[in-house]
Amino acid sequence: MAEVPSSPTLPAAELAFLTALWDAWQALTARGEAELRARHDLDLRSFIALAYVQGGADQPAQLARELGVPRYEVSRVLHALEARGAVTRGQAPTDARRVTVTVTPGGAVLWQEALATVRAVTGPALASLGPQAEQLTRDLHVLAQAARSLPAPPELDQSAPPLCTSPTQESE
Repeated sequence: MAEVPSSPTLPAAELAFLTALWDAWQALTARGEAELRARHDLDLRSFIALAYVQGGADQPAQLARELGVPRYEVSRVLHALEARGAVTRGQAPTDARRVTVTVTPGGAVLWQEALATVRAVTGPALASLGPQAEQLTRDLHVLAQAARSLPAPPELDQSAPPLCTSPTQESE
């Protein structure tokens, strides 16, 4: 079993969990983001959005729901992907009020190349977990869904800026 790195005494299981999640996020995304930018001129957010579109999420509203981000953020990401020829946006054939997003052939190539980079960066760390990696991934999805379904405590100001930002947000 891997040794847990030393850290300050954490008073609560919740803080210990969030600290571990933050540490894993930072360790994986710092290098992953750098490699995606250097090799493919993509940030992590754009890579993930392209993955969802490649997987069939063809409407911006659907993509916003799937990613758990505001529609305007999806619009910015899709605009950047469209500007580089990775996706196209157009009217839905059945409803002219709806926008559909499609991956272009160049976007499919970009996706495959970027996926290879992500696998090279994250693969060794995930391999260190062995078969637990798949269970951890499922558990994190369940946790995210549960967290999204909880009502916000009334005393929290939802308009306040986030306490911290992801590496993608810091670079914008």
